[in-house]
Amino acid sequence: MLDKIRVFISYSQKDLELVEKLVEILKDEGIMVLWTRSLAPGKGYIDQLKVFIEHAHIFMPVITKSSSARGWVHQEIGYAIGLHIPVYPVLLGKVKPVGWIESIQAIKLSDDKTVLREQLSYDVLAKLLKDKPLPALYQQAAKVEERARLMKSYSDKVNTMGKFGIVRQKGGLSSFHIPNKRIEHQDWEDRYAPGRQNPHHKELQLGERKALECHAEKEGCRLIVNPDYAIEGRSALSAVSRLKTFIDFLHSMPKEKVIVAFQKNKTSKESLTMVGDWFLAESVSFKDGDGFTNTFYTRNASEIIKRIQSFEEELAELLVKQGWTPENSREKAIEELNRILSEIKD
Repeated sequence: MLDKIRVFISYSQKDLELVEKLVEILKDEGIMVLWTRSLAPGKGYIDQLKVFIEHAHIFMPVITKSSSARGWVHQEIGYAIGLHIPVYPVLLGKVKPVGWIESIQAIKLSDDKTVLREQLSYDVLAKLLKDKPLPALYQQAAKVEERARLMKSYSDKVNTMGKFGIVRQKGGLSSFHIPNKRIEHQDWEDRYAPGRQNPHHKELQLGERKALECHAEKEGCRLIVNPDYAIEGRSALSAVSRLKTFIDFLHSMPKEKVIVAFQKNKTSKESLTMVGDWFLAESVSFKDGDGFTNTFYTRNASEIIKRIQSFEEELAELLVKQGWTPENSREKAIEELNRILSEIKD
């Protein structure tokens, strides 16, 4: 299930009094409302507006005589449709939807407050998402550097709205085995030993780590990791560096904000990242020595709901298999990682 249904309201300023009533009802229903009142001052208006629409689960244009005459509303509708975001038009007065939403069934707002609340209820909007899921749109990152750049970009866009999400990651040692230190630090040299990486690569990796850690510190993280990823085909120095960095991260997090399980499968080379229900990123191929490639990003609500449910079920199964609990998994993981570390050093 979604953390909260997010609705973007598109409207004309002349209808502000009506829109404020709609916002109050939606918030009472536990729905997160994204609208121009939420925009931060001093930042680009259009850029912020696009970010809000991109992250909405439902786009709700308020169709009135004044908004129908406003070009911006029609542009916003077109942008939402282009992003495959379900549109839920609401009408006031004797006005007919035209343009992009002419073929979409609109809801005529009732003057009866009880009926109006039913029209905007959580159940009605949840049913819209469930019954009419739209095909997911994906953005591809073909190289590991582009993957890191987009991971930071997707994460930071959520931050710009003042929002955060639980970090769910599966595969390898998660992004938290990337050093959170300046790229001139010795940890970066050890990480790639005996090889080397260029500064640009390191900066992008560091950006990914910092961006995701920002969410983890606020909302916590749930990790399914594969320690073999840090060892197979790497020098002892590289393996030790990666394990130590990940252990340091686990130590730095309050135990109530971390749940971690091990997936010990040497043939498994996969990478899945989800930040709350804001976005999903999945790598579908791996090149030895070059990290994860061909990563696909989406904000599609229906796809993310399914993947979160699957992730949580797998995490619970792995914990039971290992005899761990959500409460002690951080300590158990640190203990096991230290054991692996000792074996490598020996």
